[in-house]
Amino acid sequence: MADSDHSTTLSSVTRRLLMTQIVAMGALWPFGARARENISVKGRQGDPVLRLCAKWHEVHRSTLALCRQQQQLETYLVEAVGFPCAKMQLRDGGERTVHSVESLDKLYSSENEVAWGRALADLAAHQARWDAADVEIGFSRTDELIQRSEAAEQALLDDLPLSPARSVEGVLAKLLVILHYGEHWENPDDFPWRHIRSMLDDLARCHDIDPASIVNANEQ
Repeated sequence: MADSDHSTTLSSVTRRLLMTQIVAMGALWPFGARARENISVKGRQGDPVLRLCAKWHEVHRSTLALCRQQQQLETYLVEAVGFPCAKMQLRDGGERTVHSVESLDKLYSSENEVAWGRALADLAAHQARWDAADVEIGFSRTDELIQRSEAAEQALLDDLPLSPARSVEGVLAKLLVILHYGEHWENPDDFPWRHIRSMLDDLARCHDIDPASIVNANEQ
């Protein structure tokens, strides 16, 4: 049986998307019936934190949409071209599948130089086919857009603790951003998200506010 080098993995952004459990906004809150009429108009207009949080949600949705697009493009590349690889014939009659020049270099010896050179050429040819298809469908370009969107998202997130809330709605909006940001990463149980959600629910219930409607209202 041929060995295989498993060094090639999905891109970090796509891999993170696969692990993401996107929490539906409506499923978080039992207050859907009491929507916008219970939100202070003065609070919406006078609290800059609400606008900041609404902008973060907008950019965050854009990032997720780009991630989904990248995942689709990567799936197409894998199915149409396959991850770049080559089979290296070994001296004992077996073969090894490699996905990178670094892995191939580990198999080099003067005794198998011809087989090594053939595998190197095959790997380069396969990589060239992948790169050509990448340029055609814009996979790497999408990755660049994701990085820009994530940078904008992070910049807004960095501004959040520097922006004091002026209303209960602003406090709730901050907590929503924290929850949505934190729960979309690996090992969400490493942080007390459940407790933060409980605190958010308490505030919303005490002030008769639907947190989901805060975001919706400030996007209009």
